[in-house]
Amino acid sequence: MLRLVTRPPSHPPRLLAAGTFLVRHRVAVLLLVLVTAGLLATALPSLQVGFRVDAFFKSDDPVLQQAMAHYGDEGFEYPDRLLLFGWDDPEPVSAQSVERLQRFAAKAGAEPRVERVLTLANATVPGALRRDPEAVVASSTWRQLLVSRGRDAVAGMVVLRAGWRSDELLPLFDRLRAAAAAEGRMLRLCGLPFHTATSQRLVRDDLARFLPIGTAVSAVLLFWLIPHWLLACLALVVVPLTLVSTLGVMSLCGVEMTMLTSTLPTLLLCMSIADGVHLVGRFLEERQLDGEAKAAAARTFAAMFGPCLMTSLTTIVGFGSLVTARLVDLRMLGVFAAVGMAFAWIYTMAILPAALSWVRSPAGRRPGDPGALVVRASLWGLRLPPRAWLWGSAVVLAVAAWGSTRVSVEHKLTSDLWPDSDLVVQMRWYEERFVGIVPSEVIVATRSGFQAREREQLTALRARLEALPGVSRTLSVADLWADGVPALLLPTLAKSGVLPAGMLSADGRTARVMVFRPDLGSSAYRAFAATVAALAAEHDALAVRLAGMNMVGTEQVLRMTDDLVGSFVGSFVLILLLVWVQTRHLGLALVGMLSCLLPMLVLFAAMAWADIALRPLTVIAFCVALGLMIDDAIHLLARWQEERRLGHAADVAAHTVVATAGKPVVVTTLLLLVGFATILGSGFRGTATFGLLVVVALLGALAASMFPMPALLRVLGRRQDAAPPKASA
Repeated sequence: MLRLVTRPPSHPPRLLAAGTFLVRHRVAVLLLVLVTAGLLATALPSLQVGFRVDAFFKSDDPVLQQAMAHYGDEGFEYPDRLLLFGWDDPEPVSAQSVERLQRFAAKAGAEPRVERVLTLANATVPGALRRDPEAVVASSTWRQLLVSRGRDAVAGMVVLRAGWRSDELLPLFDRLRAAAAAEGRMLRLCGLPFHTATSQRLVRDDLARFLPIGTAVSAVLLFWLIPHWLLACLALVVVPLTLVSTLGVMSLCGVEMTMLTSTLPTLLLCMSIADGVHLVGRFLEERQLDGEAKAAAARTFAAMFGPCLMTSLTTIVGFGSLVTARLVDLRMLGVFAAVGMAFAWIYTMAILPAALSWVRSPAGRRPGDPGALVVRASLWGLRLPPRAWLWGSAVVLAVAAWGSTRVSVEHKLTSDLWPDSDLVVQMRWYEERFVGIVPSEVIVATRSGFQAREREQLTALRARLEALPGVSRTLSVADLWADGVPALLLPTLAKSGVLPAGMLSADGRTARVMVFRPDLGSSAYRAFAATVAALAAEHDALAVRLAGMNMVGTEQVLRMTDDLVGSFVGSFVLILLLVWVQTRHLGLALVGMLSCLLPMLVLFAAMAWADIALRPLTVIAFCVALGLMIDDAIHLLARWQEERRLGHAADVAAHTVVATAGKPVVVTTLLLLVGFATILGSGFRGTATFGLLVVVALLGALAASMFPMPALLRVLGRRQDAAPPKASA
């Protein structure tokens, strides 16, 4: 049985002096921290909660700017004012159905946020000016928009006034449902306003639910795992200080809380406790040496300053990788998560050594916990030959590397939604009966307007587009021509604003073709874009290009995924360099990074098996997990080097590392697991997937750090012990 050495390790003199200074001036240090956090907290009332999605469509890329230019420069409307509705009706064109629609439209039209309501009851056939339901249903313009293909449902459009806010729409939805219920019908809603407002409500609900739950569960777990109630409180006090300081800085910088940055409180709650747990564990170990709390607190600061700084830096690098993303909200998430981790490190290293110096009461006993169980299992694993762990890890690494090559890159509008959610259920109801609610926009420009040749080519283009797989129908001025509207009259109608949805520019030379497609995903959209480009080359009288929010949104998602993958690779290299700088030994740095690489590849393979594609939230999960996973390895490597500097043999050093630093490593990982596990119940499938990936990654990192990593250290240490000493100059 290996025996642990109780001789205290040496500490850097400068860091020991700094720790002594903090302890000596502990009251002033604590007051300074509290005053700083208090001043930043005064900015919290000014923090705006926007949850706006329009930032997603803003870009510095000229191509994407051009794709949105037609909304302003050429007079076409944004599709964000169109709220679609419908309900089941076995006799959609009957007099009773039309009267029902008239009563509903009258109630909806009286709403202050509604500009107009279009249904079968008030729609006319363009050109013929006929209002009878059968003629409207049979018209080219209104086909599949007001009556379902199977003649079993009716639909309509509510045009909202510009400048709507989501908090106004949610009560409007409830009133519209009540109006439909008064007619004996269950209302179905679709469209961008409904999707946006409902998604924002889910984000707000998640934020309101998970923060208190995560705090309560983390506190309970902390008091269970740390055998001293006061030390557990001290580790927990960093959390509120970090949160108010980070959000205060956000407010001072004028940054709103958005769908992405709303995850910050939960993330910081999980991560700001970790360093404190390591300090508490080391303090208890140091205090056992002489029983002097002040000296133990100073030594704890000196011993943990470097490892905690490095773990914070690696986490900051993981979040900092998001700064290169082209999406503004994603950059803000990376920036302020990094700011929050910086606050967490500063507050931990300033508050805890000062406060720990007052704690003289002995540690109590806690019932058996998972931390002690994992440490015992790791110590038992040290009995096995190191090469057994190495060969096993090599096999797992090879299989995982092969499996990870099968991960796909795909994103759908519904990827981050639960299949049984209200949004998806209503979307499917509408798409199965009417048209796809993810319209692509094709801009068709001419030199001098739509003359006979241009009209002929636009009509042919429309037919080719409607023949594409997945396309329900198109809507353009070609439908008006088919319904008898004179071509020469269209420019006049466009100038007067009579044409629906901005189908023609005011000068009559540019038309918009709405191509109604279901949510087929980014890969299908790329194929669709290639087809449109090929069709554009066949129509020499027309300048055809894709544009609109669907194009920009898809391109933003694809580019963001590419950016994040590149950032992840860059973060991996940068973290490797940081660990190399800390350890000053490339072999140790590679050992530490292997504890991240192995579970990462296993997770990639598991994603391929579970058919989870790479998309923004999953890639962000890997960026976040990478910065957290390396923390365990850094603390273990730091303690390994301490033991080796004391002259301990490789086997003894590995045993001491697991027995001393192992418990804080397990405790911090468990706290992170609990924090991220709370979001598994999110109303967003994407958020739950994000939490699941981080949880699995952290579990894999803990297993890799506590089992293969000690074996690798033993092999590395034995080679160093066996190497002949270098001859002195």
